[in-house]
Amino acid sequence: MKIGVIGRTNVGKSTLFKALTLEEVEIEDRPFTTIEPNRGVGYATVECPEKFFNVKCNPHNAPCVDGTRFIPVNVIDVAGLIEGASEGKGLGNKFLSDIMEADAIIEVIDISGNTDSSGNKTTNFDPAADIRMVDNEIKKWLASIILRSRYVGKEDIADIIFKNLSGVNINYATVKETVKELNIKEINDKTALDIAEMVMKKDKPMLILCNKMDSVNDLEYRMEKLRKEFDYEFMACSAAAELTLKEAEKKGFIRLNGDKIEKIRQMTAEQDKAINIIESIITKYGGTGVRKAINHLVFELKGYKVVFPVEDDKKLTDGFSRVLPDAYLVKKDATPKDVAAMIHSDIAKNYKGAIDCKTALKVKNDAPVKNGQVLKILV
Repeated sequence: MKIGVIGRTNVGKSTLFKALTLEEVEIEDRPFTTIEPNRGVGYATVECPEKFFNVKCNPHNAPCVDGTRFIPVNVIDVAGLIEGASEGKGLGNKFLSDIMEADAIIEVIDISGNTDSSGNKTTNFDPAADIRMVDNEIKKWLASIILRSRYVGKEDIADIIFKNLSGVNINYATVKETVKELNIKEINDKTALDIAEMVMKKDKPMLILCNKMDSVNDLEYRMEKLRKEFDYEFMACSAAAELTLKEAEKKGFIRLNGDKIEKIRQMTAEQDKAINIIESIITKYGGTGVRKAINHLVFELKGYKVVFPVEDDKKLTDGFSRVLPDAYLVKKDATPKDVAAMIHSDIAKNYKGAIDCKTALKVKNDAPVKNGQVLKILV
């Protein structure tokens, strides 16, 4: 899975990206810091089945910390978007084509209102303007691609539209469903915008992440005001707090266990003060909001699931005797055979079925797998 991080310049996108991935990126308090998209690996988290089976796992592709598995997801931090991008202004089409790589999108806004539409410092800026602009630019750009379709009433209209949208990573089934639901009979300016809006919601759901939550005293009021205007989901975070924690853990000053901070090495008075401030943020908000946002996007908005395949359903091991070694992130409608294909093409070719290791029962071949399911693939 690939998550795109977008938003206007200087609202904390690159800080969030680094907090998610710990990749070295340029973070500066100025517009247009990011030109080429930064790419890295972040993690969604699920409970490891080791707790259920009372065993100790030997992770291979997904680390486990205190019973929590960290499932890799690709993250892209895309260059800041400006008004008129759909017409080629700023980084224009480059930004828009970069973001279409993603399967889901996080739009970062500055909920404090201290960043204006050009990415400069200000006060009392309404972040709703950011959301309207990003929403409008993406829709207009996609609509312009849809309008290239030449429909004369003889072919399937969905097929005609898909020929253009396939180049920007939109699924055929999504186009078919959209054309049917909207009852599209012709392609014009209005229908193109309607199609663009719906295919984005279906294929690339967007979560609005309200950054700098700790800089305001009326967070819920501000977020509720945005919810009334926009048909998106909103969550809050402090990307700077999350990044500080990750950096402190990386350097061995603290150990993180969920949202609990354990100080394990002497810090300077300034460093200790910073960690204490972040602890107060975690206490007030129940966390920095970053991990919650990623999990919500992956498991709720996209409906992905995590499956743990094993070769031995009794010992829960693979061919190297590793216990619960792998965790695969799969789409919501994935079947056991799809999981087999992810492991190896030969396993999929020789697939004969699957067993749920928790129940010891055979799984229906056409039934979607369950989140957290431990499967033995029969070949």
